[in-house]
Amino acid sequence: MTEKELRELKEKVVKISKPGEIEKILEHKTMYERIKDTAMRKPDAVALMYFGNNITYRQLLTLIDTAANGFSQIGIQYNDVVAMSMLGTPYGIVSLYALDKIGATMHMVNCSSNASEIKRELEKVPSKYFVGNDIFCNDDMMKLFDSVGIEKVVTTSLLDGVPMGFNIDKIKYSFIEKVKGPNKKLYDNVRIMNFDKLLSIGRECSASIDACKFEPNKLVSIAYTSGSTGNSKGCMATWEGIDSMIQVMGMTELGRFEETDVMFSTFPLWIYYSLLNMIHEPLVLGVALALDPLFNPKDIAKRNKMYKFNHWLTIPPYIKTMVENCKDIDCSRWKLIITGGAELSNSLKIQADQFIKNNNGTAHVEQGYGASECLGSFSYGYTENPSLGSLGTPCVGNMIKILDVDTNEELGIGETGVAYLYSPALMSGYYGDVDATNHNLVVDSDGVTWYNTEDLVSINEKGELFLEGRIRRIALSIDAKGNPTKIIPERTKRCLSLMNEISKCEVITVPDDKVVNKAIAFVVLKNGIMPTEDLKDKMIMFCQSNVPEYMVPADVVYLEELPMNAGKKTDLKELERIYAENYINVNSKKKIRK
Repeated sequence: MTEKELRELKEKVVKISKPGEIEKILEHKTMYERIKDTAMRKPDAVALMYFGNNITYRQLLTLIDTAANGFSQIGIQYNDVVAMSMLGTPYGIVSLYALDKIGATMHMVNCSSNASEIKRELEKVPSKYFVGNDIFCNDDMMKLFDSVGIEKVVTTSLLDGVPMGFNIDKIKYSFIEKVKGPNKKLYDNVRIMNFDKLLSIGRECSASIDACKFEPNKLVSIAYTSGSTGNSKGCMATWEGIDSMIQVMGMTELGRFEETDVMFSTFPLWIYYSLLNMIHEPLVLGVALALDPLFNPKDIAKRNKMYKFNHWLTIPPYIKTMVENCKDIDCSRWKLIITGGAELSNSLKIQADQFIKNNNGTAHVEQGYGASECLGSFSYGYTENPSLGSLGTPCVGNMIKILDVDTNEELGIGETGVAYLYSPALMSGYYGDVDATNHNLVVDSDGVTWYNTEDLVSINEKGELFLEGRIRRIALSIDAKGNPTKIIPERTKRCLSLMNEISKCEVITVPDDKVVNKAIAFVVLKNGIMPTEDLKDKMIMFCQSNVPEYMVPADVVYLEELPMNAGKKTDLKELERIYAENYINVNSKKKIRK
C-alpha cells in the first residue's frame, strides 16, 4: 500500500468512534496480491537481505510464482491444509506467499517444541503436506510425519539464499544442518524433496497458475498462542483479518517508515507477531527485510553493521543482552525499536534508551501489547512521549473497553478491570475449540465482536494501557481477617522486580490448606549476589511494605534461570512442577539451587 492510500484511509478511520464501523470502509486483498502490488510498484528495490545476498521484489515475486507452480504440481490445491514450520529465511517467505497464491491453509507448527506437542498439533489439524526447514526433518521427525499421515515433505536449507564464497554464517549453518538435518538418502524427489527440486518442477510448468481471488472468510492460517499457562490454542486467521491487520498497522505507522528503510527480522513464521508485523507488513509497505533465522542477541552489533537496519521488533531479553554485552554499536540509523511477548521493565527501558543515546542514537525502546488472538500487535508507544511503563496506545482503528471483574460494568480512567479489545484484525476463532472461542470472542448487543483478553488493565487520561495482572492467574485467597480476596501474581512480581538484587523473577500461586492459595516467588539473582536466607527475609519484608499481606510470597525459591517454553515466555507449568516436586510437604525454608 502506498503512503497516499494509507493517509486517505486514516483520515476516514480516525473519525470513526463506533466499534464495527471500520470494517465497512476497508477494501481487502490476499497476501499474495499485496506482495505483487509492491513488486509492481518497486520491482528493483531490495525486498530480502540474507547474509550478503540481496533479493529484489521482482526476483521475490518470480520465486513466489515458481514455487506456487511447484506446490500445485505436487498436488496442493485450494483449501488444502499444509503443515508449515519455517524459520525466517528467504524460501520460508517465498513459501508463505506461494501457498497463499494457491489458496492453501497454512498450519503453522512450532517444530522446536517437544515431539508430543508437535504430534498433538499435527493430529488435531490433519494434513498430507509438510513444508519446513530441514533441521526439523530428522529421522525421528520423518517417522512422526508417517504416523500422522503426512504424504509429501518439502524442505528448505538454512543455506538456501546464502551467496557463494566464504561466509562464517554458512559454516555455522552447515554444521547445524549436519547435526540436526535429515538423512539425504530419504530424498526421492517424489515423497520427499528439497526446495530447489520444487522450484525446478515449477519452472517446467507450461503456464503459471492463476492466483486465488479474495474471500473475506477464507481460512488462511492457524498459528498458536504462546501457551505460557500450559494451554496453547490454534488461532484461525482469515484473509480479511490478516489484511485488516496490515491496514491498521500501516495507518498507525504513517511517517515512521520510508521505502528505503531496513527492518531486522529474526523470528520464525509460526508466530503471528512475526508473520504479520515483522514480515508481511514491512513487505507490503516496501521496506527491505534483513533476516537472521538463528539469531543470537550477542550478535546484534555484528548484524547492525552488516545490514545497517533502521527498525527492530524484538523481545525484552534480547534488549537486555544488548545492553549488558554490546560495547561498540552504532545506533545512529535506528528509528523504531519495539518489544513484545514479555514485560519490558521500567529499569530495562531506561537502561536501553540511555544505551542507544550513548551509541549515537535518538530512538527509544517502546513496549507493545498484543496477542495471537489479535493477529499480532494491538497497541504500542507510537505517540509522542509515551508514559514510562505503558503498553502504548491502541493502533489506529483498534478500540478497548475495561469491564469490572465482578459486575461487568464498564470502568473509567484509572480503574482496573478486564480488557476487551476490538479490532478488525481479530482471529475468527480457536481451531476445534468452540467453547474457548465463545468464551474469548464476545459479541455485544450491537453485534460487534470483542476479544476478552482476561488481562487486568487500566487506562490513563492519555489513552495509554497499563497491565495490572491476569484473570487466569488470579487466585482466591483469605486475608488475615478471614475475608475472601484475590492474589494477583503480577503485582507481587512487579514489587520484587524493584529490588536491586533481583535480575528476574516470577510468581505463581499454589494451594494452601489455611488460605486456599498462597503466592510463591521464583527469583534469579544478579551476578555476584549470594542466595542467602537473610536475603529471602529481606524480599518478603519488602513485599510486606508494598503489597497487601495476602499477596506477600509465602516462600522465595532461588533459581539459576527461569524455565522458558517454546514461545520464549516463562513456563509457569514448569515452575508449578518444580515447587510441587521439591517444596510440597518439606520445610518452606529449604533451599534448592537449580
